[in-house]
Amino acid sequence: MIKRQWALALTYFGAAWAAVSLTRFEGGVAFLWVATAVLIATLLRTPVRRWPEPLLVCGVVGILVTGSVGLGWALAVPFAAINLFEAALAAWLLRRLGAPGEPMESLGWFFRFVLVVGLVAPLLGASAAAVATSAAGLNGWSTLLHFFTGHSLGNLTFTPIAMLVAGRQARGRTWAVLKHRWKAMAAVLLLVAATCALVFGQRTLPMLFLPVLTVILATFRGGREGAAIALVVVALAGGAATLSGFGPVQLVPGGIGGKLQFLQFYLAATVLTVLPVSADLQNRRRVLRALRESEERFRLLAEHSTDILMHIDVEGRVRYISPSIRNLTGHSPARLLRRNGLEFIAPEHVERVRDAHRRVLEGELVSFRYLGCSGPGSGAGSKRSRARSSTSMARSRACCRCRGTLRIRRPARAGCPPQP
Repeated sequence: MIKRQWALALTYFGAAWAAVSLTRFEGGVAFLWVATAVLIATLLRTPVRRWPEPLLVCGVVGILVTGSVGLGWALAVPFAAINLFEAALAAWLLRRLGAPGEPMESLGWFFRFVLVVGLVAPLLGASAAAVATSAAGLNGWSTLLHFFTGHSLGNLTFTPIAMLVAGRQARGRTWAVLKHRWKAMAAVLLLVAATCALVFGQRTLPMLFLPVLTVILATFRGGREGAAIALVVVALAGGAATLSGFGPVQLVPGGIGGKLQFLQFYLAATVLTVLPVSADLQNRRRVLRALRESEERFRLLAEHSTDILMHIDVEGRVRYISPSIRNLTGHSPARLLRRNGLEFIAPEHVERVRDAHRRVLEGELVSFRYLGCSGPGSGAGSKRSRARSSTSMARSRACCRCRGTLRIRRPARAGCPPQP
């Protein structure tokens, strides 16, 4: 517990000190602010009953930073309280709106995240900061503008990244994913680094679109973890180059403060481009994983069932047939695959079976009589059976692969000889 709070204090101090020392101009607030993103991620990974601990730690650190290198000791306590209020409000709203979980996991999470951490929380915090600075005789409108843009862009850019490493379980999952994909990730990150060196190593060509392409590639190859690392590389390269007077951001007119805010706007736009892509990829992986699990359960059931289970496509061809067909009819499953089911129907019943198949495709529950191979006239028994459209197959109707499921119960007399 103490070790975790010390790690939070050092991280928050480093982010706050760097923002105030490097991006505070004209005696106002910092143009860039990342510390609140760190606290939001920590609160989202912490039970609400334990919020006082990280809030107290970050509050003390915030007072020290603002008082020593920021706006002075007179505004140290109000600004520390405002920063804590913004982070706590953002984390609470995300929990209330049902979006406290894993970052970039769905499009719904993305929209709620942008609304809360990019608009509502920083706007309320900026309003309170403007009132505090106005009461101290400073320019309240300038504070409102720079506080809102700095905190909003910082939250949008760095909160998803911080969530991947905030908390022991999150760090463990992130490390496991990176360890599993390290070869692909290493190649992609080398490409990202090389692109950043090319783009931010010069100041004449507006090539800021190139790093975005490599970040999207990192998202496809490494998922949200790959996207987060690529964004960190772009942010570090872009920030260092801009502060040193290099990079395409130098083409933006104005002072260094405006250039840094443009850089953070660029980073936030990149994040907002990547987040939906990552969310959609996460959703696709969940769907494919659930589909594989469903298929494995069905196959386990089918291969150990004593009934005959068949999947027939829209044309009537057999796509799957359970192994029990061998015990009941003597046919090998491999021999029946890709053959039309009507080949095994007596000619006088073909039209009735074709009509039943059509009704099954329309979602109707159909009953019919199954006749064994020693059918009527030779003493064969008969048994009622049903054909129905299964829910899982109905969902596959668009691709026209499996339109219905035919289930034939064990006939009264089994052991028929194989048909030629």
